[in-house]
Amino acid sequence: MSEDRIKDLIQFLNNRALNNSVRLAILLALYTFTEMTFSELLEYSRLQKSSLAMHIQVLEEEGFVVSQKKFTINGVRTFIKITDKGKEVIKEYLRLLEELKEK
Repeated sequence: MSEDRIKDLIQFLNNRALNNSVRLAILLALYTFTEMTFSELLEYSRLQKSSLAMHIQVLEEEGFVVSQKKFTINGVRTFIKITDKGKEVIKEYLRLLEELKEK
């Protein structure tokens, strides 16, 4: 039975956006906070700007996040928000991990 769970998890992670630990971590952070600024994600991830932008672009292309520029007191900021599709993907990921844990 756990063999099937491992297969399910591997199949799940076969998605281009999910087969990278950084993108998975970004999604988990956004699942926790719903919305973060690009600067916050940059600080948390310690990635270079170009690398973070590329990861966010991949997540956007899959429909897991949306980015939007907003005016704030401190100037224009880019906000990244998890979509309903992104939330469902993380819920499924956590469910698969929980099933493995219950073995």
